[in-house]
Amino acid sequence: MNNLIRLRSIVRTNNALSGASLCYWTPFQTSFVRHCSAKSTECAKQNQLNRVPSMTDEPSSWYTIYHFPSITFMASLKRLKLYPAALTGVSVPVCLGLAYADICSVSTAQVVGSIGFSSTLTLLAFSYITSNLVGYIYTDDQQRRVKISFLDSRGKRQNRIYSVDDIVPRSEFKRSWLKLYFPIKNYENGEIYKIVYRYGKIYDECAFRKVFGEE
Repeated sequence: MNNLIRLRSIVRTNNALSGASLCYWTPFQTSFVRHCSAKSTECAKQNQLNRVPSMTDEPSSWYTIYHFPSITFMASLKRLKLYPAALTGVSVPVCLGLAYADICSVSTAQVVGSIGFSSTLTLLAFSYITSNLVGYIYTDDQQRRVKISFLDSRGKRQNRIYSVDDIVPRSEFKRSWLKLYFPIKNYENGEIYKIVYRYGKIYDECAFRKVFGEE
């Protein structure tokens, strides 16, 4: 019985010491955490002040001034140009092997090769004609910069951002009799893009003329 009483007193003493230790260490830990938090906030503010503004930061919003509705269909056709070539390269040797085995005639291999070759040539010519075809044109709220979204040779979308002052006006280009498209050229690198003016949608005529000028 006495041992039990002594054990209880020891447990109470340990609990009291633990509570005192918690009461002693908790304010110290709290002040330490506050000091670290204040120090990190001060460092973050200093880094923000020392940050050099980037000249490539994009505007907060872009506004669409032109859109070519068939750009998705054009991209699909440009991506299909390699499939007929691969199919022709596989099917022609197979047909020739079947012809030597007297399963089919040699003319079958010739027809398959002709169809594959003509299809590949047609898609390659189409891809060349529609190179750098513009699907979307955006401008910022101050109409100082223009973003051109076009298709590359693989049919993937690419974006280029230029200053409006770097765009060559349409009046400096020769008039085309077909008028299927008119070119976009910039003074920076001379890269030429193509806009299908007749079948495209212009959402802001004034902004479009300000960027590309009059014919």
